[in-house]
Amino acid sequence: MKPERIFTGLMLVFVALAATVSFINPLFEAPDEIRHYRYIRKLVTERALPIQGQEEVRSQSHHPPLYYALAALASAWVPSPHTSAYDHPLNPFWGYRNWEVGVDNKLQYWHGEAERFPFREGFLAAMIPRWVNVLLGVLTVALTYQIGRRVWPDAPWLALGGAAVVALNPQFIYTSASINNDVIAAACSAAVLLLCVRIVQDGADHRALIWLGLAYGCALLAKLHLAAGGVLIAPALLWEAWQKRRSFSGHLAWMRRWMNGLLVVGGIALALAGWWFIRNWVLYGDPTGMRVVNELWAGRSARDNWWAIGQGLPYLWASLWGRFGYGQIPLPHGVYIAVLVVCVVSLLGYVRPGRHRFAVATALLLILTLVLYTAIVLYYILIQPAGAMGRFLFPALPAFALIVVGGLCGWLRTPARTVALALALMALLSALALGGYLWPAVRYPPRATISRLAESAPAAQFGDVARVLDVETSPEQVRPGEPVWVQVTWEPLQRTVRPYAVYIHLIDEIGAVVTQRDTWPGLGRASTTSWRIGRAFVDTYRLDVPEAAYAPNRAIVHLGLYEQEWGRLPLAMGGTPLPDQGLEAGTVEIAALPGDWPNAHFANFAGEIVFVGYTLEPRSLTGGETFTVTLYWQVLAEPRHDYAIFAQVLDTEYRVWGSHDGGGVAWTPGSVVTVTRQITLLPDTPPGSYPLQVGLFHSATGRLPVVAPDGHYLDERVLLGPIVVQGR
Repeated sequence: MKPERIFTGLMLVFVALAATVSFINPLFEAPDEIRHYRYIRKLVTERALPIQGQEEVRSQSHHPPLYYALAALASAWVPSPHTSAYDHPLNPFWGYRNWEVGVDNKLQYWHGEAERFPFREGFLAAMIPRWVNVLLGVLTVALTYQIGRRVWPDAPWLALGGAAVVALNPQFIYTSASINNDVIAAACSAAVLLLCVRIVQDGADHRALIWLGLAYGCALLAKLHLAAGGVLIAPALLWEAWQKRRSFSGHLAWMRRWMNGLLVVGGIALALAGWWFIRNWVLYGDPTGMRVVNELWAGRSARDNWWAIGQGLPYLWASLWGRFGYGQIPLPHGVYIAVLVVCVVSLLGYVRPGRHRFAVATALLLILTLVLYTAIVLYYILIQPAGAMGRFLFPALPAFALIVVGGLCGWLRTPARTVALALALMALLSALALGGYLWPAVRYPPRATISRLAESAPAAQFGDVARVLDVETSPEQVRPGEPVWVQVTWEPLQRTVRPYAVYIHLIDEIGAVVTQRDTWPGLGRASTTSWRIGRAFVDTYRLDVPEAAYAPNRAIVHLGLYEQEWGRLPLAMGGTPLPDQGLEAGTVEIAALPGDWPNAHFANFAGEIVFVGYTLEPRSLTGGETFTVTLYWQVLAEPRHDYAIFAQVLDTEYRVWGSHDGGGVAWTPGSVVTVTRQITLLPDTPPGSYPLQVGLFHSATGRLPVVAPDGHYLDERVLLGPIVVQGR
């Protein structure tokens, strides 16, 4: 087959993938998507640009308006109640252990039936901007292919390989299926690069200069950091003028040609985009508007933040290839390492002699594009905590893709083999990332397979909302710091007006809540407001036993459904109502950790003193009564201060219901210090479970931090217990 035909197929595959992702990824789950949408709705409903700091809710008002104007024009015909102040209901349990691979509460928002096809209640107005980006993604892929055709005029297969690296990049597909201005930035950057390559190869006639000026003007209106494209344009025009110097009379005629080219390109670009910078100057006293951006978005000085680059590089690399949402849907770490290895090995192919090499000027333009935008993103990491986003590198993605494919050809020798391998690897990466990790994290839970045992067992029913067909708790024994897994098979009976949450409590024999977990059903993917009636599904909930939990102990797992204002749903077993204590789902033995002290623990306070264990007696009491806590501390080094100990009974809102803070402890290096404190509860302490927070402090320096083995900050306290306060 000819590469042109395969390229056409590649474009169709990209459109199919991006369009599919635009449907399956719930609205506003992509990073900052709801803020980009507010910008569009501002243009549609008020016919005005947003002003930084003057919005009812925050939007991306610092960005130039090209993408938002295109999206507004495409979606303005759709009736929608959404304004520039539109907000979406949040999932209160979003982000649970968000660094982990999995499906547990990866959705940030609540999603209802109106957001699904055919998109009622005005949500079609949010889908159309996504489809605008799909077209811009197609344009970026096409421009990458055209750049490759000029880079390798005798090897179109390599151009196809570069286009495949862009088109099948999972993060680029995901971003092209979302509302944002990063895809138009990639398209404009690719257009500028293509025209620069054309000028270097064919010369700078008036038509080429006009097209370059228009492309650069669009780039300025697409995203601010594309202004750096001028650094690409100037050497391209300089190279072209220098190459033609022998055709001019006079030593400086080539210099005049270069200056004239710059004036034409710059004049057209400023005529197209100059008003945006004048507006910024009038509004903010700054043509870029970045001063206000840094004020509003917690910007910082670049001078002392070089550590941020080392910290941000792994995330930058991961989110260039596939880290979805706000980063809470990652791929396994090994995938990112494998992609890095492939890229590095490919680049090493340039050390081998081969046929398909770049012309010097073209090579410099590709490398300059890559270096330029990488440097800008690294600088942004220095000044902004959220700077390490791989999508910010999309303006350099076409150049990087072509460079990698060219290096890969150095190993494989033939362009056909190169493109075959590139297509295979990128197709595998896309299938793995989109089908194996994105789809499971955002889809409604799959239908459960019900065993005969579950069918014959009496079902526990919560009100008229749901039945529990099966429940299993594992393991039977854990130690502090280890997880308990509770697997529940739910059968939805009806939808609710407001979302009910699942609660799972681990309650010991004195009634203390050892640990608990609250979440929407489906681990955030199956709100009771959008349940599919009769379609059973399985949830597996993780409960983490606190590292300083009281042990040995025995606890029972209780689960149920509740709504914040309406309370718990009543439980019935086989039609018989049960007390309002939740469904008993299993028993767990909590074994003590090995150690020389009771309730052995290890909390390192700044490398000076280690908390190693404790006892509580009694653990069950009423308001106004007193309990004894014995704390064991191992002194590692000579303390810098004479630290005092705080021990406080807390509720979930951090109110203190009893405490004993004070010093008078002899911290002798190498010793184990035993400290006993009596704590009296306030007489009006409400019934419930209360942890005891313990730590060290000094009046001059505050609380001493708890640090990890590598020295980074963990906390400034240790939570013990809990104790139980009984009703009078």
